[in-house]
Amino acid sequence: MAIPPEVQQMVAQAKQQMPQLAHLPDEVVAQMILQVMVNQSGIPISDEELKNMHPEQLGTIGEQMMNMGRWEEAEKCFFQALENAEMMNDIEQQAKATSMLGRLCRDRGDLSQATALLQQALALAERIGDRRLMGIICDMIGTTYLMQGSYPQAIEYYARGRENSKQIGDEHQLAVVYGNLGSVYVQQGDYKRAIRAYRKSLKHGIKLGMHRESAQAYANLGGVYQEQGRYDLAIEMYQRSLEILLLIGDQQSVASVYSNLGDVHRELEDYEQAIQMHQKALEINERIGSELSAAQDYGNLALVYQHIDDVGQALEYYHKALKILERIGDRHNAAKFYMNLGTLYRDLGEIEQAHSYYEKAKALFEMVGDTQWVQRVAQGLRAL
Repeated sequence: MAIPPEVQQMVAQAKQQMPQLAHLPDEVVAQMILQVMVNQSGIPISDEELKNMHPEQLGTIGEQMMNMGRWEEAEKCFFQALENAEMMNDIEQQAKATSMLGRLCRDRGDLSQATALLQQALALAERIGDRRLMGIICDMIGTTYLMQGSYPQAIEYYARGRENSKQIGDEHQLAVVYGNLGSVYVQQGDYKRAIRAYRKSLKHGIKLGMHRESAQAYANLGGVYQEQGRYDLAIEMYQRSLEILLLIGDQQSVASVYSNLGDVHRELEDYEQAIQMHQKALEINERIGSELSAAQDYGNLALVYQHIDDVGQALEYYHKALKILERIGDRHNAAKFYMNLGTLYRDLGEIEQAHSYYEKAKALFEMVGDTQWVQRVAQGLRAL
């Protein structure tokens, strides 16, 4: 994360006034400051002031809002960053702004538009020979292909990103790339390679004192062990991740790990503990205003109640989740919850309702270009 000069001054002042922050990396304190700014007043300045801001600062604020699911505000910042960069004839900032618009489209589920924007951003980065930026954008493109289930293309772009990062000795980005490669191997069911990739990511993270990336690597390892049914190891990895995240005050990631722990306890059929973990995640995400994550928490709670045959509570939570997702325009996650509703009604023997929800899910997956999930829903429809 590049810290704009204005925010760097605020970081220095915060560390001086609050000694307990002194041990934290500047990037972490900057994230905390921007989180407070966003929580307090959305975009904290007028449209006219936005036009006078540096593209880097606009991108940083936009990224904070995007991570919280406040996509309209994020989009406004990214478009203004692009406009300002074009007026400055700053190709680097144009590439960064275009890449963030691509990531925004990806998070919204518009994967084809995301790919097009990210390819534009990559061309701009290549034009100025910025290998660091090329590596980051290749990583973004790889993740977009991963979401589409296009694993060979995902590996290709992750590998390109890794080579760019190796050439300039960017170990920070290498930690990220190895983590993403691990995610591809998980999707392919190659857990041994996934564990090796995640451990490489963890090694780089620990070496550089990258607390957030190290925590993510522990969480990723927890995810693999969870997939393998090695639940004791999964819980251990998640707890290690949680310890780091609580130490650095990354509330959004803390909520994510609580959610993962909830999934483990659901799979262990410890439903009371699963509900407690998902409720913790929901409370944090509602407090920090992360609508997308809150919607996912509602969906996770619905799934637990579905398992204990509390249909009324499950339906209530699914509809709360869908209300948020439809409002913020997240078609990809909405499709998954429609599919879950289809399964719920199928199990109740209400085939007409099940068919309706499966069709809604299929249409949305087709719209965002996720062929893997389209095939899954099609199988569900054939089985009705």
